[in-house]
Amino acid sequence: MRTWKWQRVTTVTVIAVLAAAGLVLWNVLGLPHAIAAAALASALSVLWAATATTTGDPEWPHTPLEVRAGGRHDVSDLGWSVFGRDGFVTDRVVRRIRALAADRLRAHDVDPADPDARPDAERLLGATVLRQLTSGQPPTARTVQTWLDAIERLGAAPSTAEPSTRTPSAPAHTTEENRA
Repeated sequence: MRTWKWQRVTTVTVIAVLAAAGLVLWNVLGLPHAIAAAALASALSVLWAATATTTGDPEWPHTPLEVRAGGRHDVSDLGWSVFGRDGFVTDRVVRRIRALAADRLRAHDVDPADPDARPDAERLLGATVLRQLTSGQPPTARTVQTWLDAIERLGAAPSTAEPSTRTPSAPAHTTEENRA
């Protein structure tokens, strides 16, 4: 059962009666209208007191956060770190993609730092992708997707006809593999 706030009802009723008496004395309202206004104010204060909340607001239940081995929200954190506040891809991601493209070009015997090798790089990646990769403009998500598609189309280094000279005990690791 709710507890009524009788002090609140009494205070509002007294104030309403005094205000109604003042309005009658100043000839602002007639006696019947002043009584009706005081009764309305008293009724509203009773309604206000009757519907007052006596308990605190309930809160959402707290669910325990389950952290499993290997499931540390890394993928979610990585996804959030791809885009900056401006909606463009962050510099960190762009540097990683440029390094990946440089590694793939080197695997195809194209030096990305050599200006004479630019036609070969354009042939492998495409002129638009190479121009975007070398520009300083921050890319959009669609542009990065185009870059990654072009890099993926390069594939691994082309196979050579010469037999491998490395020993089986020394595995070959490319720079690209060491970045992951």
